[in-house]
Amino acid sequence: MRSTLNAKSAALAEEPKGTLFLLKRYGHQPIYGIKLSEPLDQPNDKPTVLLLNPDFGREGEANWHRIFQWEADEWCISFGTDWILQPDFAASSLSEMNDPQQEACLTIGPQGIHFRAAPGDGFRVSYRHFIHVDTLDPVKDLGNAAFHLNGYRIFLNREDWDNGRSPIFQHGV
Repeated sequence: MRSTLNAKSAALAEEPKGTLFLLKRYGHQPIYGIKLSEPLDQPNDKPTVLLLNPDFGREGEANWHRIFQWEADEWCISFGTDWILQPDFAASSLSEMNDPQQEACLTIGPQGIHFRAAPGDGFRVSYRHFIHVDTLDPVKDLGNAAFHLNGYRIFLNREDWDNGRSPIFQHGV
């Protein structure tokens, strides 16, 4: 027999760039994230991660994606790198160019779809960092040619999406 869930426990440092992972810390909600860099790529040997649902947003503000340098030896549940993102696109809910709604979590820019994010070392009143969904490369500014979306779903792989299985994570949907 085989499991329908492709998951394993792993130290974050052992997983490749692009890994979708889940952290469970005592007293906090489970936190989903995506590994953006290898520890060797950083001067302090910590990988950079994008936390999709950090549980420390300020009261009354959007619970934004956050970019952090995370402990390399942190244990997580790894779902691998085959995940796919399905933006929740509806022309009626699309934010106007350069006028994002507070809940906007994705941006459509000239090179495609980006996660909207804020640095984790301090709270900001607006997003100023973007992570390209396909390459996971950071982009600091998309200029005046960006539109914004309020939600998405992440599926573990194409087969789950094709077969109508539930997403592993969803934001703003």
